[in-house]
Amino acid sequence: MPSYTFYCDDCGEFTLFFKSMEGNKESTDCPICSSASKRVFLPPNLYSMPNALKSRIEKGMEPRRMTREELGTKKLPQKRSAVASRPWQA
Repeated sequence: MPSYTFYCDDCGEFTLFFKSMEGNKESTDCPICSSASKRVFLPPNLYSMPNALKSRIEKGMEPRRMTREELGTKKLPQKRSAVASRPWQA
């Protein structure tokens, strides 16, 4: 059962539970004062993340740009020469 959080200017945040996810859930009427309320989009499952990562995501921090030297060189696996351990496969 999906739950959506909405914000009413007069009453504050409230959560509604729906039977299905279909339909437009961008806005709804406040159950207390019946005024139009917009949906609040919250990040999912941040409670299980470390606090440092959670605060970075919430602040919208951009990833750090790295140079090629910082990344290092990626070595491709060497192709092994065909060594026939069985003479009939040569």
